[in-house]
Amino acid sequence: MDVRQGRAVRARDRWGRADRLLVGLLGGTAALVALYAADFATTGVQVVTAWVAVAAIHVCLAGVARSTARMPGLSAPARRFWWSVAVAGVIYLLGDLAQVVVAARDPYAPFAATGGTIQMVTLALGSAGLMFTLLTVPLGFRSSRERTRFWLDVATVMVAAVVVGWYLVVPERPAALLDMAAPVLAGPVVILLCVFVVAKLVMSGTAPFTRLCGLIGAGGAAVKSGADALGRDGLTDSRLHLFLACTVVAHALLTIALRANQIQLAGRPEALRLRRRKPYSLLPYGSIAVTYLLLTIAVVRDEPVTVAVGLAGAAVSTLLVVVRQLVAFRDNARLLDELDAKVRELHLTQEGLHASLAERDALAARLRHHAFHDGLTGLPNRVLYAERLDAALAEGRPVVAMLIDLDGFKQVNDQWGHAAGDSVLREVAGRLRACLRDGDTVARIGGDEFAVLLQPGPDDDLHDVAARIIRTVEQPVAVEGGGSARVGASVGIAVATAATDSGNALLREADRAMYAVKRDGKGAYALAPAR
Repeated sequence: MDVRQGRAVRARDRWGRADRLLVGLLGGTAALVALYAADFATTGVQVVTAWVAVAAIHVCLAGVARSTARMPGLSAPARRFWWSVAVAGVIYLLGDLAQVVVAARDPYAPFAATGGTIQMVTLALGSAGLMFTLLTVPLGFRSSRERTRFWLDVATVMVAAVVVGWYLVVPERPAALLDMAAPVLAGPVVILLCVFVVAKLVMSGTAPFTRLCGLIGAGGAAVKSGADALGRDGLTDSRLHLFLACTVVAHALLTIALRANQIQLAGRPEALRLRRRKPYSLLPYGSIAVTYLLLTIAVVRDEPVTVAVGLAGAAVSTLLVVVRQLVAFRDNARLLDELDAKVRELHLTQEGLHASLAERDALAARLRHHAFHDGLTGLPNRVLYAERLDAALAEGRPVVAMLIDLDGFKQVNDQWGHAAGDSVLREVAGRLRACLRDGDTVARIGGDEFAVLLQPGPDDDLHDVAARIIRTVEQPVAVEGGGSARVGASVGIAVATAATDSGNALLREADRAMYAVKRDGKGAYALAPAR
């Protein structure tokens, strides 16, 4: 185990033991929610307790973010993000401490529960740094078209977020906006920024946090939206304890999300690797559905201002989706054109391949023909004749080998020249083929030597075949210059028997018979004695 692996194991053990932090956050938050639900104390105690709890939660948030940033195996953008979260947690903590002092001095002031100037400034500073870090996370787009589709989807989500934020926070009476404290409006602005950044990172597959962390964080944002909705028409005594409970829960969920992310990374460091981007996202369509749902609710409740905002949001989001679809259609058309071009290219390649294969087969056939045939006469050569002879013997059927030597061929070359000799050889080859059946083989195995392979039937007479060959060969052959040449044929015949063990042995017997004819005067045939 190397140093890095040992460090990772020790870190996992340490974070495993530290799960008491997660239990403490869950238990403490649940206890506070129960107390606020019971409206346990005076307004001042509740407000101060809430901000003390938020400060403690932000201490945990900064600590978890700092330890996460120091985990081994993180990429540079992810490590930078977690350090920015730690810094933001410290800035939030400073604002919380200032707000505790403000709330303790005047717990009944309008901004004591929602946040004073210092708390709002620290919230803005910490969130600005965090958002800047998130916005600079590389997205890894491969083309401008992909980038355009992505930003259209993000814009659609943001339109829905604006409509939801308006519905939950802004009063129905526009004039009441002037009467609302700035802290009440600041919460939705931060939430909108969070929605924008999270949507950007999740849809691009480059989020520096796990999916579970994003889901829990989204839950915290939803709870914060609920708190803002409670203050939509002002924080009355009947709503204050619920607002404070939701505020504490929202901040606690954010820290719980960070802790869950840390536990996941400790067990599986590769969880933050770039995830494969989906070719489409359902989030923009879900956002449109939410926009139309809120528009319907506003119409039913007869809220003219919200209806106008909802109609504007629905129109803008629908326009964005239409543009997104037009871009997708254009990309699809381009992809189809590219596919057609690839198909045509493939067809051309296939045709070229077929032509190359046909050319290869033709070349192979020519090479084989040249390897097994005589170049002058086109007859099989000695190699092919031997193969066919051995194959016929292996079949066990009657086999006859004839060896034919031309008589007087040297005189033709001497008198008429080698060109005339070649003409005589080609003519003799054609005559021999004409004397035999289609299934028989005629081969040229030497300069003026030919061989015949017969597989005779019961009625075939070898003597007649040999005599026909001699008579045919003896016919004059016209040569260049107007003359004619004449050659004879000496034929040796060997019939395969049970004792014949090879084609070479049968040829040797035919060769001895042929030379016996040569000695006896040529122009005849002889049958080798049976063995």
